[in-house]
Amino acid sequence: MIFLLFLLSACWDLQEIEERGLVMGLALDLTDEEPEDTETYEEWKRKGEPDRVRLTGQVAVPMEQGADGQSGTETQPYFNSSTVSHSVFDALRLFSTRSSRTFTLDHLKVVAISDKIAASDHFNEGLLDFFLRDHQMRRKMLFFVTEGDASSLLELKGQFNDIPATKIEAISENYQRANRIPHPFAIGTLSDEIAKETSFIIRKVKVTKDKDIKMAGALLFDGKYSKLAGELGEQETIAYNLIVGEHKNGIITAPDKQGHIVAFEIFTADSKIKPKIDGDNISFDIDISATGHLGEAQYPRNNPLTSKYIKEVEEVMKEEIEYQVTQLTHKLQKKFQLDPFNLIDEIRVEDYKTYEKVRRNWDQRDRMFSDVPIRFHVDTKIERIGITGKPEQKEE
Repeated sequence: MIFLLFLLSACWDLQEIEERGLVMGLALDLTDEEPEDTETYEEWKRKGEPDRVRLTGQVAVPMEQGADGQSGTETQPYFNSSTVSHSVFDALRLFSTRSSRTFTLDHLKVVAISDKIAASDHFNEGLLDFFLRDHQMRRKMLFFVTEGDASSLLELKGQFNDIPATKIEAISENYQRANRIPHPFAIGTLSDEIAKETSFIIRKVKVTKDKDIKMAGALLFDGKYSKLAGELGEQETIAYNLIVGEHKNGIITAPDKQGHIVAFEIFTADSKIKPKIDGDNISFDIDISATGHLGEAQYPRNNPLTSKYIKEVEEVMKEEIEYQVTQLTHKLQKKFQLDPFNLIDEIRVEDYKTYEKVRRNWDQRDRMFSDVPIRFHVDTKIERIGITGKPEQKEE
């Protein structure tokens, strides 16, 4: 007991906050720049040309931030630092050769990689290994693929968040209001998907012409190789969210039967996937229900408060959703032959013997997924119609 007192007498691993550099964001790009450690690089070249990567870290400067997270002075509350190496881990440690503080990943918000890395053969087997293996990184840390250089995301000027990495994290939470943004994709999810060899999607992020960020659409990855296979547009992402039941809140727009634009705001949406297995015959019935209100109706001379018109809009939105989910499914089955819906998991729950029989050939090898019938059953309901318009007139 006396010996234990020595172990409990102090914080043996204490590190003062003033001595630490809090890395808020990391960006990884392929580059042709000369690595800093040229001697080691030349040794590697004798065994084959290694990748050269540029790692950009965004480090917070806590003393320059106010209590609300905004800058307390005109001084920028962060700085970016970049290193070039043939190893991601080595590139991170190179930060220590130019900073008086020890960089820590405990508060890391986002990791972004370029689409060039995502499309390369080293996405899974090489350059991602550090992010999946390191024990300091939180498994819920957000992961993005960028259009163009990933480092450009960390150079954005904030509107309400002074630190770009914090702004990216905040925008990612808007998936609950913008159905064209996929569900948050964390580094832990990426690790699970790679281990299971299932196809998946990752949020697409790009820097706009006016140097702002746009988060919409998704990138599709082949489950077997964990390699970029294609892209889903914004409307296709809406359809994806409806199919997998991750639609939180968003807008569906379509012309009514007279050709006037109407907007249906979905408050709640639900999806039920029902596999049907009959010997070697596999099919799916997917029920999608969406409830919301009439957010906009560009209707000259029409009365949106009539029961007839509301029923018409419900039918229009039902047909629009059916069209979007059917088009997306056809693209995934025939063009990519990949199943990011994870329908194979529904087979596992329904009939494990069938699952063991088909799982290796589902969206790999024989690509069974591409020929499986998928039927959609959509139901839409408008519960609110707003406060404009004339009361419905009763017939005498």
